[in-house]
Amino acid sequence: MYKTKPSKYLTLFCFLLLVSLSNITLANPIQSEIHEYATLVDPDHTDKSAFIEAVRKTTLLSSTTSIARIFRYLYLKDHPELAEELGFPTIALPTENDWLEFQEKDVVYYAVTRAISFISEGNALERLLTLKQQQLLRGNKAAVAQVACVLAIYYFDFAKDSLNAIAELLYALPEVAPADNDVSDALIYNKAFVLYHLFSILYDLGAYEASFRYGQVYFEHIRQSPVYELESYDYFLMVMLANQLGKFDIAMSNADELLHKATSMSPSAELFALLAKVSVHARRNQPGDLDTAYALLDLVDLKSQPEDWSEVDQARLLAVKAIRFGLQGDMPATEENISSLRALMVSNPNAFNGVDFKYLSILEGFLAEFNHNSAIAIKTKLERLEIEHASLVNALNNRLDTLGHLMQSDIDLIRLESLKAKELANRQALETARLKSIILALIIALVSLVSAWLFIQRNKVRRLAHFDPLTGAPNRRYMFSLLNSVFSKTSSGNCIALIDIDYFKKVNDTYGHQTGDEVLIKCSDVIKSRLRKSDQYCRYGGEEFLLLLKDTNEADAKEVLDDIRDTLVQITQWNTTSQTFSVSFSSGLVELGPYQDLDDAISRCDELLYSAKNNGRGCTMLNDDRIFSSAAAV
Repeated sequence: MYKTKPSKYLTLFCFLLLVSLSNITLANPIQSEIHEYATLVDPDHTDKSAFIEAVRKTTLLSSTTSIARIFRYLYLKDHPELAEELGFPTIALPTENDWLEFQEKDVVYYAVTRAISFISEGNALERLLTLKQQQLLRGNKAAVAQVACVLAIYYFDFAKDSLNAIAELLYALPEVAPADNDVSDALIYNKAFVLYHLFSILYDLGAYEASFRYGQVYFEHIRQSPVYELESYDYFLMVMLANQLGKFDIAMSNADELLHKATSMSPSAELFALLAKVSVHARRNQPGDLDTAYALLDLVDLKSQPEDWSEVDQARLLAVKAIRFGLQGDMPATEENISSLRALMVSNPNAFNGVDFKYLSILEGFLAEFNHNSAIAIKTKLERLEIEHASLVNALNNRLDTLGHLMQSDIDLIRLESLKAKELANRQALETARLKSIILALIIALVSLVSAWLFIQRNKVRRLAHFDPLTGAPNRRYMFSLLNSVFSKTSSGNCIALIDIDYFKKVNDTYGHQTGDEVLIKCSDVIKSRLRKSDQYCRYGGEEFLLLLKDTNEADAKEVLDDIRDTLVQITQWNTTSQTFSVSFSSGLVELGPYQDLDDAISRCDELLYSAKNNGRGCTMLNDDRIFSSAAAV
């Protein structure tokens, strides 16, 4: 589910266009219930009859297992027409027990399937982050990586947050499986998916050098895979990227591979490949390149005579005409074809998206620069800057880890200034000044955003310095600062208690350190829930917690400790083990009034704690050596 690459951008823009991968069919799926259903993945049900036929060849419709209920829900919840046709007019929501059973059978498939189920539901981001945290606690890196991939999809496709998407992809990259795994199927994300998205998203952001590095790794990875192959869109994107970086040898090599691949495909695919090759000649512009480009464009005409054209095919042909006229210096004819192309896109919103219009502007600007038409070049540059500015501000508002290569527009500005020095008159000079103002405003806005982000980050760091990362409780440093403040005023009427979880080493040895961590977290939560707002506590060290009970005498403080202990003992079920057990704690309690020194008070509290442990545990020892027992751990 949601395994398609980003929506395909308009492939007609032969030298600047970003495009996407088509779905890749994987071989040899594992013959088990989960893998049988996973191979049916078709998020958009693009071929309804083929999907229905595939479903009926499985046990998905007849099975009553938890796994079948989950997959029926995933496939049919948003497609009532298919549910009706398949005999499931009402799709039941899977229960929590269904998901738990799935998790027990395969935690990696559970993680990715549960994450996918959150995508289109309310509070998707919060649920995905919680799921990721749960898998981190379980310590399964492969499961965490799958959730991170779904988070990347959510950030990129739903939140329009490219930087967080990149962060999640980089997080997942070391732990996803390679694309040479014979047991891969359409549900599990792998290195091919992660590398491609880093390749394409970085290109979209203008981080061309970084995009090229990941593109090279992606190409090498796919070429070594026995179950994947490079698609036309892979080659086309690499051609566009290499052109942008001036790596024309690499661009030409990939254009030739694409053309060879396309000869066995449709006329539209050959047109696509010829456009890529034309783009290299047009951008390189060495002696003889323009003549070769003209010859290729003539070949496009000979190969482009199907009777029925799709909207995309029509757009490609209009682009060819615009390119030919543009390279021949006929700007009126170029603009006529650009206008027809724009009208075609506007009248077919399902075939073209907003990014396509951005690249239409880029195509128009390139041809204008080629013909030294400064007015059109400036207009298209401004359009592009406005689009990139909106996208960049949205990304920076979500994450400002790095600016990367997002200032590629500066390079475009330098080229535009060179053009202006030769061609522009007074009016063009005014337009250039306006362009500079826009760039300056953008830079000022970015600097302001970075400054604000750094301020927020510093505050976060200060806060993290005062809290224990495992339990979320305040740490010892914060607690001592608070206690010193209490002693600087008046300590009378306040109590402190030091508690230590009984037999904690036995918990770690018997159930594992993950369960031990869960016990610490649960103990911290129980303490926090039973204290007043005026009270405070911290993780003192290991399995010890230190409590400050303000305006409380020993008797009332002892009742609070008993309440905490009784509540903790009643907890017998744990997420990290199927075995049941409970824990208690021993504690020492003192009233601060008699003490002039904090260290003396805590030292006495520690002595009382060890006395409580020596007297059977599960009890509280007061300063007068009285022992008060409470519930003991089972």
